[in-house]
Amino acid sequence: MFGAFLALGATAQTFVSTTPANKNVVLEEYTGINCPYCPDGHKLANQFAAANPGRVVLINIHQGSFANGTPNYKTQWGDALANQTGLTGYPSGTINRRVFSGTTTALNRGEWTSKGTLVLAEPSFVNVDSRAYIDINTRIITIDVEIYYTSNADSKINLLNVALLQDSVIGPQAGGTQLNPTQVTSDGKYIHKHMLRHLFSNQFGDPIIGEDSVISSGSFFTKRYVYQLPADINNVPLVLKNLNVVAFVTKSNQDIYTGSVGITTLGDYTNAVDINPVLATGLTGSAVPNCSNTTMVENLTFRVKNTGGSLINELKIKYLKNNTFSTYTYNTPIGAGNTASIVLPQVEINNDGKKTSFIAMVSEIDGVNIENTSGISYSSLINNPPISKAGEGKVTLYLKTDYFGDETRWNVRDLSGNLIKQGGPYTKGSNVYDTVNLSLPSIGCYVFEITDRYGDGIGTPYNDNVVGYYKLIDNDGTILINSNGQYGKGEKIAIQLNSYISLDLVSSGIVSSNIYPNPAKDNTNLVISMSENSSAVITVTDILGREVINLGNRSLGVGENNIEINTSSLSNGTYLVRIASENGISTKKFNISK
Repeated sequence: MFGAFLALGATAQTFVSTTPANKNVVLEEYTGINCPYCPDGHKLANQFAAANPGRVVLINIHQGSFANGTPNYKTQWGDALANQTGLTGYPSGTINRRVFSGTTTALNRGEWTSKGTLVLAEPSFVNVDSRAYIDINTRIITIDVEIYYTSNADSKINLLNVALLQDSVIGPQAGGTQLNPTQVTSDGKYIHKHMLRHLFSNQFGDPIIGEDSVISSGSFFTKRYVYQLPADINNVPLVLKNLNVVAFVTKSNQDIYTGSVGITTLGDYTNAVDINPVLATGLTGSAVPNCSNTTMVENLTFRVKNTGGSLINELKIKYLKNNTFSTYTYNTPIGAGNTASIVLPQVEINNDGKKTSFIAMVSEIDGVNIENTSGISYSSLINNPPISKAGEGKVTLYLKTDYFGDETRWNVRDLSGNLIKQGGPYTKGSNVYDTVNLSLPSIGCYVFEITDRYGDGIGTPYNDNVVGYYKLIDNDGTILINSNGQYGKGEKIAIQLNSYISLDLVSSGIVSSNIYPNPAKDNTNLVISMSENSSAVITVTDILGREVINLGNRSLGVGENNIEINTSSLSNGTYLVRIASENGISTKKFNISK
């Protein structure tokens, strides 16, 4: 894939409309040849599109277990598209990837028309259109896409998605004769329509970036894609006359603003587009959970390939987190045909359980600006670690594996990476129940990690009695996490231990302890009642386990001991008094509120 991406205002529009219009519907339907009710979905989608000519884009995505078998109509993009919908059955579909109710975008087929009608009545601030030309001799398809903003967008970055669809794909389909006979041939085969075959853009689109805080009214962008069409995909012929190109604009992976089916022309065409000297192939990174408000993305890696015929000595990379650009210079030579994995400087993100949008692009090659060409940018979403879970005392893991316990492993480490406890693999062939005290040694922050070697977690329902789960519960019975086991390859959870395991106060000579006033301002009093003479080291720590006050070793007599603590230097928040004697440790929580 190669071509040119012309920047804002680079040329006058030629075919996209500049007149404000309402949104078009993009209906992504998840289907499969073994799905007996899917033909009814096909029929309902076709009826909705026919009732709104030119306003409904239909994309049929063969995906999931119902799509298994021969012929193979699946694509490499189908699973990722389906995984963000929350679908639980087939056929399911999304209307502009929008959440209409609840938390998922997946809709059953009976809702497509009513929800789509709502979208058709809404104004769109952007128009998109495309023109494609297929050279019948070389099978090279050249696609020009134009995007025009009739009013201000609601963000600085949008994403352009461009897909190849194929009609009149003849093959099997369960339920076709009964539920959608108009698409059944005289010999009983099914005529598949709107079938997704290829994405020219990245999995979730190529970035469209405005010059201001938002993409402003009157902004115009063009992008060209050039691709040599193979004779078949998964042994299913790619028939040129049955191909269509659709383009749509999104805010992120979700929320499609509008889309359209472009005009595709076949002919004898000499393509004169030059291949880009580089191609972006990936952008990945990960963030390790901790108990603070932010963390750093580790190994933010941008992968590019030298697709030209000569050595590249230096690249300048622009990378963007949300709306902020940074620049990095990579000066390790890249030979012709070779791929480089460029580790970008660390980037800070919030620990809020959400996702952060990243984009990286090559802006210069050996001093030559190429920022406005396509194929040199890559966008991705990186999962922000969840807000840390606060626990009191002992933390216990309750684990039930699926039937593939040999795939399950877990560990708990401190923030320095020191291993504290680990478990697995377990026995294969039956559910294994395991209850483990994680043995967190002291107040502080720890990271619990669980992984699945196969990559489907322990909550994938092969059948009803093999689904696994895990829970983390603290000493007070508080559930820190109750996981359904559907974590794919794995997940990490930060645990903030706020107090030590509760000890028998009498065994250490401590009958009781109390703090007043609580909350405190500049001073508080620690009252310790002793059954015998003893001594103890008394310290104050914050909730991360960092020592903020050390009162040293204090002699404690029989009866009540009153120790004043000066808290004037402490900020508002939660703190712990730690009383450590030779016989054990006790803690007491208090708050500062000024």
